[in-house]
Amino acid sequence: MSDSSPARPAVRRRAATRERLLDAAREVLAREGIQGASVEHICDQAGFTRGAFYSNFVSKDDLVLALFDQERERMFTALRAAADPASYEGLDVVEAFGVMIDRFLLMQPQDREWFLVNAEFQLRGVRDDAVGRAFVEAWRQVRADFEDFMSTVLQTLRLRLTVSVSHAATILMGTYESALREALIEDRPIDLGLLKGTLPLLLLTVTEPAV
Repeated sequence: MSDSSPARPAVRRRAATRERLLDAAREVLAREGIQGASVEHICDQAGFTRGAFYSNFVSKDDLVLALFDQERERMFTALRAAADPASYEGLDVVEAFGVMIDRFLLMQPQDREWFLVNAEFQLRGVRDDAVGRAFVEAWRQVRADFEDFMSTVLQTLRLRLTVSVSHAATILMGTYESALREALIEDRPIDLGLLKGTLPLLLLTVTEPAV
């Protein structure tokens, strides 16, 4: 089928409509929560009818999971790029850890809106309904990919962890999330410079040369 086919503009319009609905859902979910947000509110935010919504999503839950999948794919793409061993050539351990942390921070959303939406996802996971279980499974995959990324970098640097890779990931991700939460509560930008100085040192304390 050629690019001039009448079907091409329709496919592009559908993709644009879906993207606009996802963007609108991000705003509405951050403002109202998953329970409070309605299809009507999301459609109003996007400027579309319910018909446009149901042409792209089966339900609100379907849209919620699509929103998380979109963010997960963005993070996977960042991790795949960050795991390139060429990024660490010629660097000492602390410098290499600095590059790794820089990539980690670039992968993390730093806005209030996404923090609130992600908190909503976590609440659904705790409540253990169908959407919550899907979120938990997706989050486990995010964690597994991040742990693989850490292992690849450490292997390249001829280092090994003195704790489990899961615990090391928790140290990094938990420190970042705590710093972001405090920054949002205090209505200030997150101090990325402090994290770039602190997180490599934290990681260094739980590694040793591989034999």
